[in-house]
Amino acid sequence: MKCKKVLAVLLTAAMTMSLAACGGSQETQNEVSTTGGGKETTAAEASVQETDGRADAGDVPTLTLFVDETWWPYDKWEGAVPEEFEKRLGVNIEVTRAADNNQLSLMAASGDMPDIICSGRYQYLADSQVCYPLDELHETYPEVAFEVDPVYQFVNKAADDHYYTIGCGFSPSGAYSEYDKILTEGPGFMYRTDIAEELGLEFKTLDDLDAAFEKVAQSYPDYTVCSFNCAHKFNWLMQQMGVKNGGFYEAEDGSLKWWLRQDKLLDFYKKVNEWYRKGYLSAENFVYQSEDETKEICVGGKVFANFGYDNHADNYNTAIAANGDDFTFSLVTSELSDDCVAYDTGCGGRGLYITRSCKDVEAAYKLLAYAYGEEGMKLLMWGIEGEDYTVDSEGYPDFTYDFQGDNTVLQPRGLKYWGWLVHNAIVTSIAEANSESQTAQDRKNLTAYVKRNPVIGMIRFVTDSDEANINAKLDEMVKNQQTNIFMAETEEACEEAFREMVQQAEQIGMDRLEEFGNQNYPELKKQYDEIIAKAE
Repeated sequence: MKCKKVLAVLLTAAMTMSLAACGGSQETQNEVSTTGGGKETTAAEASVQETDGRADAGDVPTLTLFVDETWWPYDKWEGAVPEEFEKRLGVNIEVTRAADNNQLSLMAASGDMPDIICSGRYQYLADSQVCYPLDELHETYPEVAFEVDPVYQFVNKAADDHYYTIGCGFSPSGAYSEYDKILTEGPGFMYRTDIAEELGLEFKTLDDLDAAFEKVAQSYPDYTVCSFNCAHKFNWLMQQMGVKNGGFYEAEDGSLKWWLRQDKLLDFYKKVNEWYRKGYLSAENFVYQSEDETKEICVGGKVFANFGYDNHADNYNTAIAANGDDFTFSLVTSELSDDCVAYDTGCGGRGLYITRSCKDVEAAYKLLAYAYGEEGMKLLMWGIEGEDYTVDSEGYPDFTYDFQGDNTVLQPRGLKYWGWLVHNAIVTSIAEANSESQTAQDRKNLTAYVKRNPVIGMIRFVTDSDEANINAKLDEMVKNQQTNIFMAETEEACEEAFREMVQQAEQIGMDRLEEFGNQNYPELKKQYDEIIAKAE
């Protein structure tokens, strides 16, 4: 009965759930996404079977992998890097990419599940009726070297005290201290370089945005002054204003509050609304469903600025050059406010799960052991050492390709994105340490403003609980109501729509979530600090 209930919940949840599709990353729409997740371990070579090449299906196991991300750029396990991975493991991998956000739930409901699932739907897959707990598999296959640091075990622990995956997007704070050139990825803001030079525009304070937008609107009336990515929207502006987008935040008294309580939140909404009322933002942009729609209008040459992700300037410039155009976008790579904070409360995003339908659990377990190990992780993320990269004297990679380059370069070899199945913070944070790109410069500067608290990310709502239902209702309400706030006809209407959103949140049960958070946070924080102290 429990299994059927879990699958039913998954089916229902998929109807309202939208997975973030970041231009290169997807970690979360709600916060700055520190690169990484997963555990740096090394699987013993004895657990890896070497073969002479891509194995024949009749000789070695074939594992099916479902990637629960509609935006994923690769739909086949092919290229020099994936083939090398298969060669080292002695396994064939067949990939299916999600066609829509309902596909996983339909698979679950039918019972036709793949061997391995890559997904961020932790709350549904971290269940012993649906997937194998990794801690139990450690005991079942003790001969396979798969050591998981206690920190990773703790932050990935489900309500039943088992852990089922190692979520990407996380490394403990202590791991960062081992490297001098840590880079933190996050949202970004870019602008047309040529127009800014022509009009004498500069971006040193937040007030400069208003001045620039006004000049562009006057000088280029047929242009969209500013666009925004549908996934990240105005996260960069929130970051610059010191506002957290989504979930809990820690108040000055140490208690947890829901993000709608933030004092500066109304100021953020009023600013975006002001830009909309002045015609700097188009109404059509608010209904975009794909990142490609924003990219198309920016690359098309009729947009001055764009709020999105921090690698968009570099990526868009590549596309612009390929079109034969000569304009470029520049990324604002420095803070514009003393309030700038990059909140990172993540403790892991998407991860690999071995399903109860898996035809060869041992082979799947060996795959995870190697992929989550340092060697496998670097192979999938960076490529083949000596061909795709070398390591300098300080331990940082020097790539033979542009790590933030266009997929036309990355995809033929299967670079980078398969590493996102298992990547941890460190493997990706140091990837661009030697890069001079705009993206890398922005990430170097952002690192100084990161405020990490993974314990907040550990406060998870149990599937089908009152808290989980309240959270889902709040997310849906905010999604609908904030558009009314952004597009209000007057400042007064904007303020009224904001107050209405907060009132609705109160009625739905925001205080219940805060109560739940504060019941669990102190003990989780204590346990986490103890584990970290032991590790040090």
